[in-house]
Amino acid sequence: FVLVGHKCDLAAERAVSAEEAGHLAASLGMAFVETSARSNLNVELAFQMLAGGIQRALGQGGLTPHRGCGGVRLI
Repeated sequence: FVLVGHKCDLAAERAVSAEEAGHLAASLGMAFVETSARSNLNVELAFQMLAGGIQRALGQGGLTPHRGCGGVRLI
């Protein structure tokens, strides 16, 4: 799991601080990243973090795709 804070470019409208979100993510054992689609900040990084975690879990046997699921392929 990855906790993604979005619209970080709108700091004046922030409801949760980055520090608070980071602590929550850490307490739940997940990564945290802030993103902004407007400025393209960390959008690709968030995807890479999630996809990389899925790939590692599949490789270590900690995650098994549903039977007949052709949606996950390791290249």
